[in-house]
Amino acid sequence: MAMFRIGCHVALVVWKLGVCAALTAPAIAGGGEPTNEPVYRAVIVAGADITKNADEAYSGVYYAFNGDLSREGFILRLFGTRGFYDYRTLPNDGNYWQGDVMVGYQWVRGHVDVGVYIGVDYQHYDLAAPDPFNELQGSETGFKVALDIETNDRNTSPLYFAFNGAYSTAFDTYYALARVGRTFGRFTIGPEAWALGDVTGDAQRLGAFVSMEIPLGYNMTGTLTLSAGHQFGDEAVTSKGFDDGLYGTVNFRMPLGR
Repeated sequence: MAMFRIGCHVALVVWKLGVCAALTAPAIAGGGEPTNEPVYRAVIVAGADITKNADEAYSGVYYAFNGDLSREGFILRLFGTRGFYDYRTLPNDGNYWQGDVMVGYQWVRGHVDVGVYIGVDYQHYDLAAPDPFNELQGSETGFKVALDIETNDRNTSPLYFAFNGAYSTAFDTYYALARVGRTFGRFTIGPEAWALGDVTGDAQRLGAFVSMEIPLGYNMTGTLTLSAGHQFGDEAVTSKGFDDGLYGTVNFRMPLGR
C-alpha cells in the first residue's frame, strides 16, 4: 500500500515536471543551436521518502529574483509535502499536508553556494481515530528557517559536499542532511547522515547516495539522486515514521532557463 501511494504521488509530480518543461523550454531563434551557457532562473525539486510504516512525496521550487541562480541574490523558496504513516503497534494511521513559503539570500563563494531562508510553515495532520495522547493532530502555522550549502561545480573538482537543514516551530519539526561524495563523470557517490524529528519523536540515519546528471535537451541537465540506508528510530508508538528500520529516498532537480 505504501509503495502504491508513493507511486501515485511521484507519477503526479513527474507529469507536472513534464508540463513545466514544455511550457518553459527556451525558443531557438531561426532554428539555430542553443547557447552553451544557459541561465537558470529557477529549479524545480521533487522527490519521495519511504521508511518503515511511513511514506511521503514532496515538490518545490527555487526562484532567483535576479533571474540567475548561479549569482548572488534573493531567492523565493516554495515547498509542499503529502505524507502517510501508521502507528507502530496500534491499529491507527495518519496523513498530513505541509507547505511553506520562504524568502532567502544566496551567497556564491567560489565553488560553494550558501543559502539562508526564513518564512512561514503550515502543517495539518489527520488521524483515522482520534488519539488524545498524540500531539501531532490538527493544524499549526509556524516560523521556519532553512540553510542550504552545496558545491556548485562538479566539473572543476571531483569532491562534492552538501548540507541541508530546516527547523519549524510548527510541531517543532526539524531535519538535517549532510552528504560527502566523489564525482565520476556524470555520477557522484558517497555517504550521507540525517537527523530528523518533531513533537512525537526523532530519528537518525546513516546511508549512501548516488547522484546522476541527466541531459534534458535545450542544453539543460537534471539531477536524479537515490539514497538508502538504516534509520535508527525511537520506536515511539505514535511517531510519524521514526521507526527503526531501512529507509530509501529519491530526488529529482530540473532547472528552468532561458
